Parts: sequence; C-alpha cells; structure tokens
Amino acid sequence: MISEAELQEYLDEIRQEVCSRCVERPSGGPPCNSLGKPCGVEMHLPQLVEAVHQVHSGLITPYLDTNRQEICQRCPFLHGDFCPCPMDSLAVLVVQAIETVDERHARRDRGRKLAAGLPGRDRPDLEEILRAYEAAAGTWIGCDWPTVFGPGGLNLEGWTATEAEAYAVEVAREERMDWAAAAGWLAEVERKAEEAEAEAEQALRAANAGAWREAAGHAGRAWTLEFATGRPLRRQPATWQRLYEVLKAAELAHDDSETVAAAGFGTRAR
Repeated sequence: MISEAELQEYLDEIRQEVCSRCVERPSGGPPCNSLGKPCGVEMHLPQLVEAVHQVHSGLITPYLDTNRQEICQRCPFLHGDFCPCPMDSLAVLVVQAIETVDERHARRDRGRKLAAGLPGRDRPDLEEILRAYEAAAGTWIGCDWPTVFGPGGLNLEGWTATEAEAYAVEVAREERMDWAAAAGWLAEVERKAEEAEAEAEQALRAANAGAWREAAGHAGRAWTLEFATGRPLRRQPATWQRLYEVLKAAELAHDDSETVAAAGFGTRAR
C-alpha cells in the first residue's frame, strides 16, 4: 500500500518531468481534472505506480502492456472518444519519473537502516549527527537544479544521463553534440552523488566508532563532491553541508576535550 506522502512524491516528480512536457495540458494545469481535462495520472496514480513496479525492463513495451492490462481495462474512458492517459505518448518519461523516486526511496531506506543499526545510536553525542544524516540520505541522486548547459543553453533539471543519451539519438544533427555532452555531464553528476552518499555513510560509521577526525574527513569529501557540481549554488538547502558542519564541530569539541585532559594530566604529574 502506497502512503499518501509517497503518492505525493511520485506526483510531484511526474508533474515536473512529465506534465511539463505534455502538449495536452490546459492553460493553468496541472492539475488538469479541475480544468475539464481528464488526466490518467490524476485519475489512476496509485495504480499507475503499482503497474510500473511490476515491471523491470530496459524496454518500454512491457510497461505499456502491464499498464493496459492493469489500468486501461478498468478505466471508465476505455473505448470512449478520447483517452486521458499519457502512458502511450509520454510513457518513457512516466516510467523514468517513477523509477527516479524509487531510487531516492532505496537510498533513503538504506541510510535509515544504517542509522538504525548503529550500536551507539542512543549516545547523546550522535543525536544531532544522526538527524543531519537521516535528513540528507537519499535526497540527491542527480541533476535536480536548473541549468543553462552548453551552446544550446539546455535546462537539464530532472534529466538523467540515460535519458539524455537516448534523446541525443532522436534530435536533429545540430543538437546531437549538445545532448551527447549533456549525457556525459549528467553521468558525472550522478557519479558524484553516489560517491557523496558513500562518503556520508563512512562518516556515520566513523562517528559511531568515535573516530571524529576520520568522520569529519568523510563528511567533508561528501560536501566537496556536491559543491564541485555547482549544485549548492543553485539549490538550497544543500544535502551534505549540515552533516559536515556537525561532524567538524564534533571533531573540534573532542580535540579540545583531549587537549584539556592532557593538560590536566600533565599538571597532576608535576
């Protein structure tokens, strides 16, 4: 059963990545149902998400077949004058939007499981660190900010490297180089996002072990990877900045404590 919060996340992603390119969208939409234009996404969103989840394929045909079987056969507009569902004309974008949300969920769940499994989770010195990590885990997986990329000024917000690579084959020859370059850049952003997530996980493990300098180093690398893409300059709040800040503060606090303890020990020794 998909929760209301999850459905809203799927809807938000679809509206950004699919509805924004829908030629049937009425002025002022979405939402479109309230404007007199029935929309399959708005009518059947839970079923649409479930239908996509039933398929794992590099081809679009299996998704279309499942959608027709699971949704179209029960739709009151079947065999009517028009079909309100965008799954034929915008099927690739719909599937990609849903699977993008799924990827965020998978990373977020992995982060929560890591945090929940830490033996030192209930320690007071980890409380703020855990909050910063759990708030950030899974929230950045690629280009999610507006861009003006290349000579064509491409806005790659929401695009994946795979999408851009496929699109490069379809566009006119004069645009092909722009989209091929965009695919390479998007792949680099996605790689940095994945590496940053891994560094943040290492930071949390190190903090749990009391290795504060190592923890701050990993968090700093996560933040540096994100900053290197230019993302924090265009999208706020940044993902890994807060984790770095709290771990750097923890490192300094523990260094100060050790300095004071060492000084006290030296005094007693005299």
